[in-house]
Amino acid sequence: MDQQHQPRDDDHRDQPPPYGQGQQAGWGAPTPGPGYGPYAQPQPAAHDPYGLPVNQSPYGHVQQPGYGTASRRPGTIPLIPLSLGDLLGGAFSTIRRNAAAVFGTALIVALIEILLTAFAATSFFDAMFELVMLEEAGQDPFAGDPTASPYFGQFFGSLGVLMLAALVTLFTGIIAHGVLSIVVLRAAAGLKTSLGQAWRLTGRQAWSLAGLGGLYLLAGLVTMLVFVGLLFALVAGAAAGDTTTTAVMGILLFVLSLGLVIVWVWVYVKVLLAPAAVAVEQHGSFRSIGRSWSLTRGHWWRTFGIVLLVSIIVGVIASVITTPLSMVSGLTAPFVEPGSAQQAFESARVWMIVSLVVTALVNAITRAFLSCVTALLYVDYRIRHESFDLDLAAAADQAGAGDDERFSTVRDVQAASGTEDLVPGRHRPVGTAGPA
Repeated sequence: MDQQHQPRDDDHRDQPPPYGQGQQAGWGAPTPGPGYGPYAQPQPAAHDPYGLPVNQSPYGHVQQPGYGTASRRPGTIPLIPLSLGDLLGGAFSTIRRNAAAVFGTALIVALIEILLTAFAATSFFDAMFELVMLEEAGQDPFAGDPTASPYFGQFFGSLGVLMLAALVTLFTGIIAHGVLSIVVLRAAAGLKTSLGQAWRLTGRQAWSLAGLGGLYLLAGLVTMLVFVGLLFALVAGAAAGDTTTTAVMGILLFVLSLGLVIVWVWVYVKVLLAPAAVAVEQHGSFRSIGRSWSLTRGHWWRTFGIVLLVSIIVGVIASVITTPLSMVSGLTAPFVEPGSAQQAFESARVWMIVSLVVTALVNAITRAFLSCVTALLYVDYRIRHESFDLDLAAAADQAGAGDDERFSTVRDVQAASGTEDLVPGRHRPVGTAGPA
């Protein structure tokens, strides 16, 4: 009987071993975790090409899957949807790493504006001085004196040159916007771009950019004609003495003016990315407007807020630089000898030219920064809608840029194999030579 009640070894085959003792397979042993074999022996962890474990960030801490995984950053921005800080930081990084291309392009635009405006200002002051001299000599320039006719022609000619300078600045500014978009996209992939290289990669798209400027100018002229027509009707109604018509036209003019401003702002934001689409994707003027329209769909308020904030920032910086010049020119006026018209005109001419030069340079640089931010908005919306980060990553791989420009040993890649003409997002037709 004692032998019948003695436990046998077979009775424990369905029970787990005591806690703390090793478990053999088949006894409910847990599944080995990553890095461990079936006998709890540690296995070597996988490493990336930089010698770090695959689940370890460049900062040294281990990352859990799906939590805080570091995004790839081969260039000036991370390859993720961009925040406001990424946009501003990416613009500054682009300017810092491609200073020759950015400031060189801004200087080209500024020099054209300076030459035209300085010529117009000099011609204006010369004409005004001669008219004042005629008046001091006892002749009335406005009485039809034939002696004053050339000076009036010179006066109105200088105003025409000023208008021409404004138009040329508009066209060159749009072309510079497209050139800087090329620089920004290459910088996002870790590629450095020189001044000549940026303009060469823009190439014939400069004509499409100029055509885009022509469309903007045409839209502005049509709006101005509508406004001037209503204003003329208002003045004609007031001259006729019809009070009711004048009041109605005044209200209509105010409402229409407000509506035109709102429409202009809305359209400006919708077509803001058109120069980047022309330069990068090599679209025509009309197609680039449609491209910008589709990219900004659903992001109007975000785009408007970012552009408004950046415009306020650069406007404050520009005013801090240019306002002291106006103050200095006003302080020097009391030191001009009374009765010396020539000295007064010469002083005004010098300060006008100095102010024009400084203002043109400052405006060119601030417009360049705003163009870089706009180009990054173009990149951001393509990442959000089209997975454009894959194109940037492929371009970075082709250039040999590292995963993160802060930890990469390969920086400012230039003239790498097959990357001299590489523009991320620009695809060549099938059958053409060169990298896609």
